[in-house]
Amino acid sequence: MEDSFKQLKKEARAELESAGYLYKKARRGFNALQKEQADVVIGTLKNALKQKDEFELKNSLDEYLAFKKTHFSGIRVNKTWETIKELLWILLIVFMIRWIFIEPFRIPSGSMIPTLLIGDQLMVNKLVYGVQIPFTTRKLFDLKKPERGDIIVFKFPPDPGEDYVKRVVGLAGDEVWVRNGVLLINGKEVPREFVEPYTGPNDTGPCPGYDLYLEKLDGRQHDILLCHVSHENDNYGPVKVPEGMVFGMGDNRDNSADSRVWGTIPVNNIKGKALIIHLPLDPTRHYFPRWDRFFKIIK
Repeated sequence: MEDSFKQLKKEARAELESAGYLYKKARRGFNALQKEQADVVIGTLKNALKQKDEFELKNSLDEYLAFKKTHFSGIRVNKTWETIKELLWILLIVFMIRWIFIEPFRIPSGSMIPTLLIGDQLMVNKLVYGVQIPFTTRKLFDLKKPERGDIIVFKFPPDPGEDYVKRVVGLAGDEVWVRNGVLLINGKEVPREFVEPYTGPNDTGPCPGYDLYLEKLDGRQHDILLCHVSHENDNYGPVKVPEGMVFGMGDNRDNSADSRVWGTIPVNNIKGKALIIHLPLDPTRHYFPRWDRFFKIIK
Protein backbone atom coordinates (compact mmCIF):
# COMPACT_ATOMS: atom_id res chain seq x y z
CA MET A 1 0.00 0.00 0.00
CA GLU A 2 2.79 2.40 0.94
CA ASP A 3 4.69 1.63 -2.29
CA SER A 4 1.63 2.34 -4.41
CA PHE A 5 1.16 5.70 -2.66
CA LYS A 6 4.82 6.61 -3.34
CA GLN A 7 4.39 5.72 -7.00
CA LEU A 8 1.18 7.76 -7.16
CA LYS A 9 2.96 10.79 -5.68
CA LYS A 10 5.81 10.39 -8.13
CA GLU A 11 3.39 10.32 -11.05
CA ALA A 12 1.50 13.36 -9.70
CA ARG A 13 4.72 15.39 -9.34
CA ALA A 14 5.75 14.53 -12.91
CA GLU A 15 2.35 15.60 -14.23
CA LEU A 16 2.48 18.85 -12.27
CA GLU A 17 5.92 19.65 -13.67
CA SER A 18 4.71 19.30 -17.24
CA ALA A 19 1.39 21.00 -16.44
CA GLY A 20 3.14 24.33 -16.00
CA TYR A 21 4.68 24.15 -19.50
CA LEU A 22 1.45 22.87 -21.09
CA TYR A 23 -0.67 25.57 -19.49
CA LYS A 24 1.68 28.31 -20.68
CA LYS A 25 1.36 27.12 -24.27
CA ALA A 26 -2.41 26.50 -24.18
CA ARG A 27 -3.75 29.44 -22.12
CA ARG A 28 -3.63 31.96 -24.99
CA GLY A 29 -6.36 29.95 -26.71
CA PHE A 30 -8.40 29.44 -23.54
CA ASN A 31 -11.51 31.40 -22.72
CA ALA A 32 -12.14 32.67 -19.18
CA LEU A 33 -14.00 29.51 -18.11
CA GLN A 34 -11.26 27.19 -19.39
CA LYS A 35 -8.60 29.24 -17.57
CA GLU A 36 -10.60 29.00 -14.36
CA GLN A 37 -11.00 25.22 -14.79
CA ALA A 38 -7.26 24.82 -15.41
CA ASP A 39 -6.41 26.81 -12.29
CA VAL A 40 -8.80 24.68 -10.23
CA VAL A 41 -7.63 21.24 -11.38
CA ILE A 42 -3.92 22.13 -11.18
CA GLY A 43 -4.40 23.82 -7.80
CA THR A 44 -6.36 20.85 -6.47
CA LEU A 45 -3.60 18.47 -7.54
CA LYS A 46 -0.97 20.65 -5.84
CA ASN A 47 -2.94 20.66 -2.59
CA ALA A 48 -3.58 16.92 -2.74
CA LEU A 49 0.17 16.29 -3.04
CA LYS A 50 0.67 18.03 0.29
CA GLN A 51 -1.81 15.72 2.03
CA LYS A 52 -1.38 12.09 3.08
CA ASP A 53 -4.67 10.92 1.63
CA GLU A 54 -4.03 8.46 -1.21
CA PHE A 55 -7.70 8.42 -2.24
CA GLU A 56 -7.84 12.22 -2.54
CA LEU A 57 -4.58 12.32 -4.50
CA LYS A 58 -5.80 9.67 -6.95
CA ASN A 59 -9.06 11.50 -7.57
CA SER A 60 -7.24 14.80 -8.09
CA LEU A 61 -4.77 13.18 -10.50
CA ASP A 62 -7.59 11.49 -12.46
CA GLU A 63 -9.42 14.82 -12.67
CA TYR A 64 -6.29 16.56 -13.97
CA LEU A 65 -5.57 13.78 -16.52
CA ALA A 66 -9.10 14.06 -17.86
CA PHE A 67 -8.67 17.82 -18.24
CA LYS A 68 -5.27 17.31 -19.87
CA LYS A 69 -6.71 14.84 -22.40
CA THR A 70 -9.44 17.29 -23.36
CA HIS A 71 -7.56 20.59 -23.40
CA PHE A 72 -3.83 19.83 -23.67
CA SER A 73 -3.96 17.12 -26.32
CA GLY A 74 -1.71 17.73 -29.28
CA ILE A 75 0.55 20.12 -27.33
CA ARG A 76 4.18 19.03 -27.28
CA VAL A 77 6.67 20.45 -24.82
CA ASN A 78 10.43 20.39 -25.30
CA LYS A 79 11.51 20.37 -21.64
CA THR A 80 15.15 21.01 -22.54
CA TRP A 81 14.25 24.13 -24.52
CA GLU A 82 11.87 25.31 -21.79
CA THR A 83 14.65 24.94 -19.21
CA ILE A 84 17.07 26.84 -21.45
CA LYS A 85 14.51 29.65 -21.84
CA GLU A 86 14.09 29.89 -18.07
CA LEU A 87 17.87 30.07 -17.62
CA LEU A 88 18.09 32.76 -20.29
CA TRP A 89 15.44 34.81 -18.48
CA ILE A 90 17.35 34.44 -15.20
CA LEU A 91 20.57 35.55 -16.91
CA LEU A 92 18.78 38.53 -18.47
CA ILE A 93 17.38 39.57 -15.07
CA VAL A 94 20.82 39.25 -13.47
CA PHE A 95 22.35 41.31 -16.30
CA MET A 96 19.69 44.01 -15.90
CA ILE A 97 20.28 44.16 -12.15
CA ARG A 98 24.05 44.49 -12.68
CA TRP A 99 23.58 47.06 -15.45
CA ILE A 100 21.03 49.30 -13.73
CA PHE A 101 21.05 48.71 -9.98
CA ILE A 102 23.84 46.83 -8.19
CA GLU A 103 27.25 45.49 -9.18
CA PRO A 104 29.90 43.76 -7.03
CA PHE A 105 33.45 45.05 -6.84
CA ARG A 106 36.53 43.58 -5.13
CA ILE A 107 39.19 45.79 -3.53
CA PRO A 108 42.54 44.78 -5.08
CA SER A 109 44.89 47.29 -3.43
CA GLY A 110 45.48 49.18 -0.20
CA SER A 111 44.86 52.70 -1.54
CA MET A 112 41.58 53.06 0.39
CA ILE A 113 42.80 51.70 3.75
CA PRO A 114 41.48 52.09 6.46
CA THR A 115 38.00 52.53 4.95
CA LEU A 116 38.33 49.62 2.52
CA LEU A 117 40.76 46.74 3.01
CA ILE A 118 42.35 44.47 0.42
CA GLY A 119 39.95 41.59 -0.19
CA ASP A 120 36.78 43.50 0.73
CA GLN A 121 33.97 42.84 -1.73
CA LEU A 122 31.50 45.67 -2.17
CA MET A 123 28.06 46.24 -3.56
CA VAL A 124 28.05 49.33 -5.80
CA ASN A 125 24.88 51.39 -6.24
CA LYS A 126 24.84 52.02 -9.99
CA LEU A 127 21.52 53.86 -10.13
CA VAL A 128 22.44 56.71 -7.78
CA TYR A 129 24.14 58.82 -10.48
CA GLY A 130 22.07 57.65 -13.47
CA VAL A 131 21.79 54.73 -15.89
CA GLN A 132 24.88 53.99 -17.97
CA ILE A 133 24.75 52.31 -21.39
CA PRO A 134 26.48 48.90 -21.03
CA PHE A 135 30.10 48.66 -22.22
CA THR A 136 30.30 52.44 -22.74
CA THR A 137 30.91 55.59 -20.70
CA ARG A 138 27.68 57.21 -21.95
CA LYS A 139 24.57 57.53 -19.81
CA LEU A 140 20.93 57.26 -20.79
CA PHE A 141 20.14 59.89 -18.17
CA ASP A 142 21.68 61.48 -15.07
CA LEU A 143 20.22 61.57 -11.58
CA LYS A 144 22.20 63.16 -8.74
CA LYS A 145 25.74 64.47 -9.12
CA PRO A 146 28.73 63.07 -7.20
CA GLU A 147 29.39 64.90 -3.94
CA ARG A 148 32.57 65.53 -1.97
CA GLY A 149 33.15 62.56 0.28
CA ASP A 150 31.47 59.98 -1.98
CA ILE A 151 33.42 56.78 -2.57
CA ILE A 152 33.02 55.98 -6.26
CA VAL A 153 33.84 53.04 -8.52
CA PHE A 154 34.80 54.22 -12.00
CA LYS A 155 36.42 53.25 -15.26
CA PHE A 156 40.12 54.11 -14.91
CA PRO A 157 40.71 57.06 -17.32
CA PRO A 158 44.05 55.81 -18.77
CA ASP A 159 42.56 52.31 -19.23
CA PRO A 160 38.71 52.18 -19.22
CA GLY A 161 38.89 48.37 -19.16
CA GLU A 162 39.91 48.58 -15.49
CA ASP A 163 37.73 49.66 -12.58
CA TYR A 164 39.15 51.80 -9.76
CA VAL A 165 37.78 53.07 -6.46
CA LYS A 166 38.57 56.45 -4.85
CA ARG A 167 36.97 59.12 -2.70
CA VAL A 168 35.72 62.29 -4.38
CA VAL A 169 37.43 65.30 -2.78
CA GLY A 170 37.01 67.90 -5.53
CA LEU A 171 34.18 68.84 -7.90
CA ALA A 172 34.16 70.78 -11.15
CA GLY A 173 35.43 74.30 -10.53
CA ASP A 174 37.17 73.40 -7.26
CA GLU A 175 40.80 74.26 -6.71
CA VAL A 176 42.56 71.29 -5.12
CA TRP A 177 45.84 71.70 -3.33
CA VAL A 178 47.93 69.53 -1.01
CA ARG A 179 50.36 71.43 1.18
CA ASN A 180 52.64 69.55 3.59
CA GLY A 181 50.22 66.63 3.47
CA VAL A 182 47.16 68.77 4.28
CA LEU A 183 44.29 68.81 1.75
CA LEU A 184 42.96 72.24 0.76
CA ILE A 185 39.79 72.86 -1.25
CA ASN A 186 39.32 76.35 -2.69
CA GLY A 187 42.05 77.72 -0.43
CA LYS A 188 40.61 76.30 2.81
CA GLU A 189 42.18 73.46 4.76
CA VAL A 190 39.96 70.38 5.10
CA PRO A 191 39.76 69.87 8.89
CA ARG A 192 41.30 66.74 10.32
CA GLU A 193 42.02 65.38 13.80
CA PHE A 194 44.70 62.96 14.92
CA VAL A 195 43.12 59.81 16.38
CA GLU A 196 45.94 57.37 17.16
CA PRO A 197 48.87 55.49 15.62
CA TYR A 198 47.47 53.06 13.07
CA THR A 199 48.02 49.36 13.83
CA GLY A 200 45.38 47.78 11.61
CA PRO A 201 45.68 45.86 8.32
CA ASN A 202 47.88 47.49 5.70
CA ASP A 203 49.76 46.55 2.57
CA THR A 204 53.53 46.68 2.26
CA GLY A 205 54.11 50.34 1.46
CA PRO A 206 57.41 52.24 1.82
CA CYS A 207 56.27 54.02 5.00
CA PRO A 208 57.74 52.89 8.37
CA GLY A 209 54.45 53.63 10.16
CA TYR A 210 51.07 55.32 9.80
CA ASP A 211 48.80 57.57 11.85
CA LEU A 212 45.01 57.45 11.80
CA TYR A 213 43.21 60.77 11.27
CA LEU A 214 39.56 61.76 11.13
CA GLU A 215 38.96 64.05 8.15
CA LYS A 216 35.85 66.24 7.87
CA LEU A 217 34.87 67.00 4.28
CA ASP A 218 31.70 69.07 3.83
CA GLY A 219 30.49 67.95 7.24
CA ARG A 220 31.03 64.27 6.48
CA GLN A 221 33.62 62.39 8.52
CA HIS A 222 35.87 59.58 7.34
CA ASP A 223 39.16 58.01 8.36
CA ILE A 224 42.41 58.55 6.49
CA LEU A 225 45.97 57.30 6.93
CA LEU A 226 49.06 59.48 6.84
CA CYS A 227 52.65 58.31 6.87
CA HIS A 228 54.93 59.29 9.76
CA VAL A 229 57.37 60.76 7.25
CA SER A 230 56.86 63.05 4.26
CA HIS A 231 55.89 61.68 0.86
CA GLU A 232 56.26 62.87 -2.72
CA ASN A 233 52.53 63.69 -2.95
CA ASP A 234 52.56 65.78 0.26
CA ASN A 235 52.84 68.89 -1.90
CA TYR A 236 50.66 69.07 -5.00
CA GLY A 237 48.87 71.72 -7.02
CA PRO A 238 46.96 73.87 -6.89
CA VAL A 239 44.89 72.39 -9.73
CA LYS A 240 41.44 73.50 -10.87
CA VAL A 241 39.03 70.64 -11.59
CA PRO A 242 37.67 70.97 -15.17
CA GLU A 243 33.99 70.88 -16.02
CA GLY A 244 32.59 67.35 -16.23
CA MET A 245 35.33 66.02 -13.95
CA VAL A 246 35.89 65.14 -10.30
CA PHE A 247 39.11 64.84 -8.29
CA GLY A 248 39.61 61.50 -6.52
CA MET A 249 42.02 60.53 -3.77
CA GLY A 250 42.65 57.38 -1.77
CA ASP A 251 42.11 57.39 2.00
CA ASN A 252 45.60 55.89 2.35
CA ARG A 253 46.92 59.28 1.32
CA ASP A 254 50.62 58.48 1.15
CA ASN A 255 50.14 55.13 -0.57
CA SER A 256 47.63 55.89 -3.33
CA ALA A 257 48.00 56.50 -7.05
CA ASP A 258 45.07 58.81 -7.69
CA SER A 259 44.16 62.11 -9.40
CA ARG A 260 47.45 63.57 -8.13
CA VAL A 261 49.19 61.07 -10.42
CA TRP A 262 46.97 60.38 -13.44
CA GLY A 263 44.55 63.32 -13.48
CA THR A 264 40.88 63.98 -12.87
CA ILE A 265 38.02 61.50 -13.37
CA PRO A 266 35.36 62.12 -16.06
CA VAL A 267 31.90 62.04 -14.50
CA ASN A 268 30.78 59.77 -17.34
CA ASN A 269 33.37 57.19 -16.23
CA ILE A 270 31.71 56.81 -12.82
CA LYS A 271 29.89 53.48 -12.55
CA GLY A 272 28.37 54.01 -9.12
CA LYS A 273 28.74 54.75 -5.44
CA ALA A 274 30.19 52.21 -3.00
CA LEU A 275 27.30 51.09 -0.80
CA ILE A 276 28.11 48.20 1.54
CA ILE A 277 30.76 45.55 2.20
CA HIS A 278 28.99 42.25 1.65
CA LEU A 279 31.93 39.83 1.71
CA PRO A 280 35.10 40.91 3.58
CA LEU A 281 37.86 38.38 2.86
CA ASP A 282 41.37 38.50 4.30
CA PRO A 283 44.03 37.46 1.72
CA THR A 284 46.68 37.31 4.46
CA ARG A 285 44.72 34.50 6.15
CA HIS A 286 43.85 32.34 3.13
CA TYR A 287 40.82 34.57 2.39
CA PHE A 288 39.19 33.77 5.72
CA PRO A 289 36.33 36.24 6.40
CA ARG A 290 36.79 39.33 8.54
CA TRP A 291 33.62 38.74 10.54
CA ASP A 292 33.40 42.25 12.02
CA ARG A 293 33.17 43.83 8.56
CA PHE A 294 30.18 41.92 7.15
CA PHE A 295 27.46 44.27 5.83
CA LYS A 296 29.41 47.34 6.92
CA ILE A 297 27.98 50.51 5.38
CA ILE A 298 30.66 52.44 3.51
CA LYS A 299 31.15 56.06 4.54
